[in-house]
Amino acid sequence: MQFDQNTTNYGASAEPQNRAEPAQLKGSRTTEGRETPHEEVRKKVAPNPTKKPTNDSKSDLKSTQTNPGIDKNGAEPKIGRGQISRKELESLLLMDKIEEVLITLRRLIRATDLHSKQLVKTAGLTAPQLLLLQAIREQGQVTIGALAKEISLSQATVTTILDRLEKRGLVYRERSSEDKRKVHAYLTDEGADIIRDAPTPLQEHFVKQFRDLREWEQSMIISSLQRVALMMDAEHIDASPVLDVGDLDRKDSRNLPTQDDKKDPESHGDK
Repeated sequence: MQFDQNTTNYGASAEPQNRAEPAQLKGSRTTEGRETPHEEVRKKVAPNPTKKPTNDSKSDLKSTQTNPGIDKNGAEPKIGRGQISRKELESLLLMDKIEEVLITLRRLIRATDLHSKQLVKTAGLTAPQLLLLQAIREQGQVTIGALAKEISLSQATVTTILDRLEKRGLVYRERSSEDKRKVHAYLTDEGADIIRDAPTPLQEHFVKQFRDLREWEQSMIISSLQRVALMMDAEHIDASPVLDVGDLDRKDSRNLPTQDDKKDPESHGDK
């Protein structure tokens, strides 16, 4: 029996076993869900937008947000046009504080000066003279030494002030009938009228408000003012507890503000 050589044995297919894959199927996704080589390369190169940031990236982002002037390497950025450095900013803030201190000191001096001028203009008295008249009214028959102790002035200063007030007819002095060594001061009717109509001394306003403060506030004010006096080299200057400018026993207490004072712009404000 002869067999046909063009046919395969046992009913095998006539198609060749090594059949080539069609060209249009190369590089496409298979039915099993495997990715083609082209897609694998694309995913390795392109970033994944759904990927969450790591801890390192979060810390870098946080440091950039909290410290915009410092990069993640800790180096300060270059100062651009119109920007100032940290040192310049600190210097400006310090200058603002210094100006506030100086302005406050200036206000204290001006307030004392303005009150002194107003007292002279309305009553023809200085602050020490008004305090002395008030002490005589409250103490009654009082000696020169007691007056000096009451208003915390030296006895020589009190004597000089009494001399000026006596020349104006506001007070008079008499020796004690019991002890000739003692001299008492008394108010005249004119002196009583003047202090009744005179404005309240500036330091009385201060004393009243200072007493209303708590003890720690009082101590804080005292220590701060003492430090300021030390910084101004004024801790050794002899001074009396009287808010007034100039000599306490100055000669002419009835002088009104001069023309120069009227031209002074600060004399018309509380700056």
